[in-house]
Amino acid sequence: MNKEDKIRDELFDDLLDATEKAQDLGIPQVVWMGITFFTQMAIDCAPTVTDARHLISQATKSVKKDKSFAAEFEK
Repeated sequence: MNKEDKIRDELFDDLLDATEKAQDLGIPQVVWMGITFFTQMAIDCAPTVTDARHLISQATKSVKKDKSFAAEFEK
């Protein structure tokens, strides 16, 4: 595992911890907050809004249903 892989794994774990802390808001609101937060970050940090929207589109297309992941939130 290289340094970037380790950072990605740690970020993923940190995001899971943050969602766990906010679980009383309910999954829909936590998802809404995460999507709007990262969408805003993409738009603010990308060279253009078009670039940001492309990044967001590509990211959403890469996601597939993960039943084991969903089961973690139902506990």
